[in-house]
Amino acid sequence: MVLQQSMESWHIAERQLAARDMDGARVTFQRLIADQVFRPMAHLRLSQIASSQGRYRDAVEQAVSAFKERQSDAGLLAMLAKQLAMLGETEFAVACATDPAILESTETAMLMDIGNLLASTSFPGQALALLDRARSLGLDSATLSYLVGLNCMYSGDPVRARLELERSIRVKPDMGVALWALSKLESGPATQADWVTRLRTAIDMKEQAAADMPLLQYALFRALDGRGEIDAAWRALSDGMQSRRKQLRYDTKQDQALFDHLAGLDPQRTRGRVFEGPQPIFIVGMPRSGTTLLERILGNHPDVQDTGELYDFIWQMRWMCDAGGGSYLDLKLAQMAESIDFEELGRRYLAHTQWRAQGAEFYVDKMPANFLNVSYIARAFPQARILHMVRGSMDTCFSNLKECFASAYPHSYDQIEMADHYRRYHALMSHWREMFPDLVLDVHYADLVTEPERVVLEVTKFCGLPWHEGLSAIENRTDSVTTASAMQVREPVHDRFLQQWRRYESYLEPLRERLGALAC
Repeated sequence: MVLQQSMESWHIAERQLAARDMDGARVTFQRLIADQVFRPMAHLRLSQIASSQGRYRDAVEQAVSAFKERQSDAGLLAMLAKQLAMLGETEFAVACATDPAILESTETAMLMDIGNLLASTSFPGQALALLDRARSLGLDSATLSYLVGLNCMYSGDPVRARLELERSIRVKPDMGVALWALSKLESGPATQADWVTRLRTAIDMKEQAAADMPLLQYALFRALDGRGEIDAAWRALSDGMQSRRKQLRYDTKQDQALFDHLAGLDPQRTRGRVFEGPQPIFIVGMPRSGTTLLERILGNHPDVQDTGELYDFIWQMRWMCDAGGGSYLDLKLAQMAESIDFEELGRRYLAHTQWRAQGAEFYVDKMPANFLNVSYIARAFPQARILHMVRGSMDTCFSNLKECFASAYPHSYDQIEMADHYRRYHALMSHWREMFPDLVLDVHYADLVTEPERVVLEVTKFCGLPWHEGLSAIENRTDSVTTASAMQVREPVHDRFLQQWRRYESYLEPLRERLGALAC
């Protein structure tokens, strides 16, 4: 009788949820927490409702409660993994995604979905296990082949990556994400005589406003650039930038307002606080400035684990402020953050990231956009070590312009907007250096690639690490990389990317003029 009543209440709650009666559904699901059978799903539904209503702390609390009460049911675990990942509870999300119930599931669509989630949280090896299982159970699609290929690329297997990406394109010849990924493989199709023709054919197959049109245009740029056809390459890149810019909402005034707010901060730093356990080393700077290269070098140290680009600092700021939103700092969050307990922020950040250290004494958080958060990091971790990657302005901006990012950096698709953002970044970093001279070390990309041993010695001293030979031999590493530089940083350290912008100097005059005295 009790089970039947609970089942009826569940159906009522689900109908309320479908009718968007959030308050009614919330009350009904809360009653179901008393039932052991329905408790995990009730907590999950309450977390989803809280998320939809902007109650971030409540959403996290309910999702964590659902995790603690979880049952060995693949469907429940899959839904819970996605909710936890969205809320920044990555450790618990990965635990759900790698639970035996999911690993042994025969639901191929779910296996592919959770494999994609694991890839997005920087676990390509575990993602491949699920994707390969989906294929062994009979799933065969262009999307599956693309995901397998992408995760092989992240895992350092370019041969299989190429085979899988080509497999996806055979099914769907105009698949933008697959063609874009394939263009990034150094041993990929760039050497094939018909590669440019294939890309142009794919572009002709598309509607101009197609969501993946920019990816094809950026891939065409890479192909033509590799062949030295500069004028044609620039036309393809220009088309790609314009296509991508039309897809994005970006307000330069909001960007400026955020930077103005940060530049006006004069916080008092707390000294002497020491947290136990593995300690973070932050690498910040503009994207495409060499941050991944520096992380790979540091990750060669036996006392350091590199962990990729972590969003945890912002997620924990959002928890502290009980403010939902995206993975990057915005003005509203920045304004709210001035009233939080920064010691608690530090504790929460460590509680959500130290598991990634895998026994190492230090771990690297290589989120470039943390340059916005330097004052918050300094107040949360008075003994923090922040490595600021500095690259020539023209090379940095051009490298951003020629990269089609998945969902970040909307300023990077227009020369003027790119230059203005760079100027704001440069001024803000100057401000942080003055405020926190002992916490921030500038690491110059040009020096790192021409004198790696000297620079790495300086970096290790700054971080309090003992010196070890061979740290810059990143070509010997075989672990995963899940950033835009996934293939580049598997090569030995080199200086080929210095002054790369000069190939397109005549086309980049608007950028250089807007940068003014900063252009170099």
